Amino acid sequence: MTHTLNDNTAAPYEPKFSTKQLTAFIVLAILWVGAYASTFSQLITTWFASTTFEHAILIAPISVWLIHRKKYAFSYARKSKIDVFLGVTALCGASIVFVIGTLSSINALAQFALMSMPLFFVLTIFGLSTLKHLFFPLFFLILSVPFGEFLIPHLQEITADLTVVMLNLFQVPVYREGWYLQIPEGLFHVAEACSGIRFLFSTITIGLLIAHLEIRSRVRQLLFMTCVCLIPIFANGIRAFIMVYIGHVSDMEAAVGFDHLVYGWVFFLIVTILVLLFSRLFYDNKTIPQTAESKHEVSVSKGRLFAVVIIVAIAPIFMKFYYMQQNEVLSAQTKEIKNELSIPLLDGWAPVYSRFDSYETNTQTINTSPVTFHQFTYYSEREDKELITWNNKVYDPEVWSIAESRAQTLNYRGQVVHYKFLELKNGGGLSINLVYTWKVGGNYTANPLMAKWYQLLSKLSLNDFGGMALYAASSDNVTQETLISALLEKEQE
Repeated sequence: MTHTLNDNTAAPYEPKFSTKQLTAFIVLAILWVGAYASTFSQLITTWFASTTFEHAILIAPISVWLIHRKKYAFSYARKSKIDVFLGVTALCGASIVFVIGTLSSINALAQFALMSMPLFFVLTIFGLSTLKHLFFPLFFLILSVPFGEFLIPHLQEITADLTVVMLNLFQVPVYREGWYLQIPEGLFHVAEACSGIRFLFSTITIGLLIAHLEIRSRVRQLLFMTCVCLIPIFANGIRAFIMVYIGHVSDMEAAVGFDHLVYGWVFFLIVTILVLLFSRLFYDNKTIPQTAESKHEVSVSKGRLFAVVIIVAIAPIFMKFYYMQQNEVLSAQTKEIKNELSIPLLDGWAPVYSRFDSYETNTQTINTSPVTFHQFTYYSEREDKELITWNNKVYDPEVWSIAESRAQTLNYRGQVVHYKFLELKNGGGLSINLVYTWKVGGNYTANPLMAKWYQLLSKLSLNDFGGMALYAASSDNVTQETLISALLEKEQE
């Protein structure tokens, strides 16, 4: 029971909880981390390897502190069959989603399922009342999943738009082509690092923590988080404008190279401090609930604990047996390995791929125009070797930007082929026309989610454990129909 205190009221007892409850939670957490050690290792590697998700390193320690701060929640443990049913069902669902994400190599899906599991085993063992108090600390863990890089091109577009608008306001002549901004003094490229995604994710994480700790009203929380999402986007546009404007007034003597990085970090530091100060406008004296001493102590159910342990362990056990079966099938197959010494460049362009099992390239003349073909084959996949991943890219975004993009469909010899056409341009005025598609289990698609779905079906049927990435490109004005037809003919030779 909760009640309000005044200065003359004696402080109530903090609710007590059995050490067995805390011990059960700690043991489960250790078993959970141990059972999914390989996935956690992949998570940690991504945190340190990708500057976009460096902030995620601090999320787990903060979650532990938040749980300790609300350790009184274990005193609300209750025995409820409905809680057990809901918790077990959700935990089974998370395990199934983890398997689907792992087999289809959708790392974010598997990792979201993994990081949601503590929510469900707390619900199963301790009940809904305990989960209500621990919901945010456990949900906060989900923010550590590396996800959201698909926002980068959209943020680059917004940043370029805002920069052009502000340059026009200050009457600075600017010509924009894709993510390249040309002013009289020089050329600027709104690269991935200029999208502001790191600043956006970090600010949202800080904002959620502030909203949980300091803001009680749901309306204030919603209003504050809306501001937290918008401020970094507009601030990044202002930062990009300042860099270009400094280059304009200094005749490119400042705000380039190392100066560009220094000014950018100083600006973001100032904006972060302003966001922290701005958040104080929403504070409403939120405190940890004061509760009376618990009269009942609920022991940990061994049956619930055993059920949770089995469900948590079943997904990694299934994956272990699946990989054993996969290795048997692969060892019985004969694969043709063709690896060229290097990936040739076409006017500075080439697909960015790594850890493929086989690679072929060829150049042939079609209607007097040279066309270059690339074929990357993955016979199997694992955590550090995937056909479709953020490491594998159609082009180097630091050099090229998209001038035109179209998803197309072709009926080729009775088979529907989905492919994508891109026109790429760089700062030197060079242009590349290219088409690409992924082939998985006999299906052609340029949609990464459909490719993942085909991979899941192929892997479950023990048919195809990887797939191919196919490219055809030319620096001449070769039509997309000519490129895709030549690519399919080449692949089926």
